[in-house]
Amino acid sequence: MKKLMQNLFLLSSILFFMLPESASALPSFTRQTGKSCTVCHIQNTPKLNGYGRNFSLSGYANYNSNSETQSLIEGAEVTLGMPSVLNVSAVLKARYVKTTNSLDINGSYDLGTERGELQVLEGSGLYFAGRIADNIGGIISIIGDPSTENDVALGGKAILSYPTFNGFGGISLYSTQINGTFSGMENFNTGLNAPLKQFENAYVTNAAQATGIANGPATGLQLYYGDNNLFATLGVTIPSQNNEGIDAGGALIPFGRVSYNMSVSDWNFMLGAYGLAGDVKASDQSLDGGLIDGAAKLINIYKEGYGFDFEATGSILDMQTMTTINVVLKNIIDVTPISSLTSTNLQQTNNRATSVEFQINPILPLGVKVAYLNYNNKDETAVTREFVKAYDFNAYSFGLNYLVRQNITLDAEYSYIEPDEQTLIENYYDFYLVATLAF
Repeated sequence: MKKLMQNLFLLSSILFFMLPESASALPSFTRQTGKSCTVCHIQNTPKLNGYGRNFSLSGYANYNSNSETQSLIEGAEVTLGMPSVLNVSAVLKARYVKTTNSLDINGSYDLGTERGELQVLEGSGLYFAGRIADNIGGIISIIGDPSTENDVALGGKAILSYPTFNGFGGISLYSTQINGTFSGMENFNTGLNAPLKQFENAYVTNAAQATGIANGPATGLQLYYGDNNLFATLGVTIPSQNNEGIDAGGALIPFGRVSYNMSVSDWNFMLGAYGLAGDVKASDQSLDGGLIDGAAKLINIYKEGYGFDFEATGSILDMQTMTTINVVLKNIIDVTPISSLTSTNLQQTNNRATSVEFQINPILPLGVKVAYLNYNNKDETAVTREFVKAYDFNAYSFGLNYLVRQNITLDAEYSYIEPDEQTLIENYYDFYLVATLAF
């Protein structure tokens, strides 16, 4: 069975490792289904409601009517329906970022973001998304990399899904540069899938993003089942998009996720758990997506992490609310030999975090949100990476989200960060101003 899974994963990786990034809240889905964005999304995009989760579980293959597909192959027993038009979307994102923490990831001064920096291409992208054929759908995209690793981030996923019991069961094959291990099929808004979160500045507001357990490069294959109550998935992943220099047979990290969702009156509650553990044998150069040369060194990477999350949605005095909690109990990355690790995508890590996020909409288009994050770094040898901090801190955040139209959103966020006194880093703040247009 293990040999079969390894061979299937290797074949799948060859076919799909060049597929681009996953995304949410795309106008191509509205053209496909004939429904508005607010049918699938709650409060503001890309956060998903129950209908949106079911649409994702179907592999984005549901249509408003059969007339919107055309037959690709017809026969007595085999028919394949494909879209009559190609679903293409573009998302343009511009953001202004300012921080009073002037130290960059190398401990030197980064005057750009301290003075304020306008970022136009980061997060903008071109997407091909939706139904491919009967029971098959997916997303392909090319986006501006919000990190400093690359100019663009390529990734995506292909999903084979069938109606099963009271929901959908299927297989998701995915490759991502930034969205992490669980992004192949994860539809709750607790940050396990990087786009599905409450704050744009997730690295000081969301535990899964702050620790790094749910972001970064990953290529994976997972089986899943989901309905209105239960969601469960098991899969294997490689922490890279570049499989050159990786022994796939010795580098498949198992991971799992289970959640239970229930409705009480007009409230909806979800409680879930997640985890991963395994070893990777890889070239130190492959982890950053570069080509392998004679200077490459073989390293062993052990990853272990687990936690639980909670989501509640409902109305208070006719005002729509969402509360999300994520607790990363353990997140370890152990590298041997540590002296050979030169990757900027991976570092020696031992951290944990707890986050609580809340949004309320006093009026339908306006969201007011707050967040608290407690982050604990337990590895004193770790160094600060671009997003993962190497020091303990508490962060308090406040934000506003305004839905100008269903495809235009504005966000303003302020986060006050209090590092542990032993770090000798002064308290500082981050300010984000973001405009997003999708068409």
